Amino acid sequence: MASPRLLFLLLFLQALVAPARPRDERILGGSECPPWAHPGLVLLFYFDQHQCGGALLSTEWVLTAAHCLTSHIQVRAGSHSLETLTGQEQYAVATKVVVHPGFSDQEGDGSYADDLMLLRIQPTLTVTRYVRPLALPSAPPAPGTNCTVMGWGTTTSPEVTYPDTPQCVNVTVVSDSRCQEIYGSKVTEDMLCAGVAAGGKDSCQGDSGGPLICNGVLQGIVSWGDHPCGQAGRPGVYSRVYNYLDWIRETMAED
Repeated sequence: MASPRLLFLLLFLQALVAPARPRDERILGGSECPPWAHPGLVLLFYFDQHQCGGALLSTEWVLTAAHCLTSHIQVRAGSHSLETLTGQEQYAVATKVVVHPGFSDQEGDGSYADDLMLLRIQPTLTVTRYVRPLALPSAPPAPGTNCTVMGWGTTTSPEVTYPDTPQCVNVTVVSDSRCQEIYGSKVTEDMLCAGVAAGGKDSCQGDSGGPLICNGVLQGIVSWGDHPCGQAGRPGVYSRVYNYLDWIRETMAED
């Protein structure tokens, strides 16, 4: 049997080489998305390990959460079942990674600020019924707006149960004042909260970086929230896409 010192060394070395895990962000209380209903949702992999979701902005750009950064990012678009391929899937790799310059873990607890990352991917994707870029917003969502968040994240919390197909759940945008009452100074003007007051419906571990879609428009990117997921009165927190339009467009226009 290995000595305690050797076991510690092995665990330490494993921690050094392991990719960063997405934070517990997060689909609870939803149901399977119809196969054609999530053409702007993509999967991000670290080699063969599912890490996060992402939002397709064009045939060569993906928007996701900065805390999903790993050293090698593969993208799968047009995917439904993780295990059973349909031929609708398209594959690419991130050839350029742009993390928002303001990204930080504000208080060391996973309440991320400026939690956005743009990926330029190759080869360029082809638009189909199952692969289609999402529209960017012309205005932020009003409180009370009904939205849909989606992803392959765990459907249970705190225990994890990962589905084979993406789950969709409807949530409601919470007012900025209420969001700040709940989370205090962790919430900035560049974030928005969305959830269900009674709890039970939320994004969860494995959904990080995925889209919050309101009236067909990309309004948020899954960022952070309380754990366990889906607690009453504790909505999920998303990066507010509208506030980052200049950065997104300027970055995509480069090269």
